[in-house]
Amino acid sequence: MNKSRMINRDYIKSYSASYTNNILDSAFKQSPYMQGNDLKSLCNPEQINYNLLKAIFLQWEAEVNRMQNPYFDHDAPAVQNALKTYMQVLSRHIKLDKGSMRPLLQQAVEETIYQVFSPEYFFENFLWPSSLGNVRLSELAKLNRFIKINNGILSDLTAQLERERLEEIDPENFQKKLKDLCLQWEGRWEKTDEYILSFSKVVALNTQNLWVVPKAPEPLQNGENTQNINQKFAKEVRSLNDSLQIQQTTLADKLNEKIDKIDNIKESLNINQKFRLINELYGGDSNEFNAVLEKLDLCANYQEAIHELDNNSSLRAQWDMENEAVKELMDLLSRRFSGPGPASGEHPFSAG
Repeated sequence: MNKSRMINRDYIKSYSASYTNNILDSAFKQSPYMQGNDLKSLCNPEQINYNLLKAIFLQWEAEVNRMQNPYFDHDAPAVQNALKTYMQVLSRHIKLDKGSMRPLLQQAVEETIYQVFSPEYFFENFLWPSSLGNVRLSELAKLNRFIKINNGILSDLTAQLERERLEEIDPENFQKKLKDLCLQWEGRWEKTDEYILSFSKVVALNTQNLWVVPKAPEPLQNGENTQNINQKFAKEVRSLNDSLQIQQTTLADKLNEKIDKIDNIKESLNINQKFRLINELYGGDSNEFNAVLEKLDLCANYQEAIHELDNNSSLRAQWDMENEAVKELMDLLSRRFSGPGPASGEHPFSAG
């Protein structure tokens, strides 16, 4: 990847939404549901279909992790065989309606675009979600069947772990190994031409829009000094604060309603909620989303959680308070800490 360019996550998200809409409108004309076999030939490039199946597989892995209990031997051969049989049966009975399919497919399209045009970003951010914890060699090897584009790097990684006799590796060291391998793979990534054609058969893909070229700082105008710039910035901050205050009454009313308490934000989310919040609030970055939720769940009260969210979410400043995803996240915080929410006249987010 050209280091002078940054991947345009906003364009990828927008393009993926359009692509998804076109595919779903066609796919659900004949039936309100899609079965597992339908997913294998849904899109071209076929990597989209494999990423769709990978999302379902990783969701299953997360569910299995939550089933762990110290009173049972989950590694017993009989238990492992039963889980394997159960998964095989489930895999033959996948059934998705259009609403459930939309976030899964949009995420699969986004991942595929990253795989093609910024493979290092894909492998470092989407290969193994941090929510799954330590990376197990046995599970990593299973991902081989889902990765069709630039899959040689995954084979290299698996072989390296086998040589080092590492059956399990923590996320930090896993990321370090991935970064090192991505550097070795520079110049060896697959060509993009055929994928551009495949994407464009559904929705025209403007490859120039895939990248954001950093702009050089604009020179100061005559008479403009640092003080002028600071004054301009201060006005923008006040303007943002004013716009945020508009939501105060609606949010206060909502927080005063009867609260359905939850003990853990992360575990209360279903797969559709996760994909919606990740895509709309965190630009598809599941790693940051999961890290933020883990920190929020450790907070002592609502105010502390708001402070954590306000200061440690990279895209928070871009959120539109009218967005349903933002409202949904605030509702989850209220339910997690049972209110009382912000005091009268106080907005949950600071202006900064």
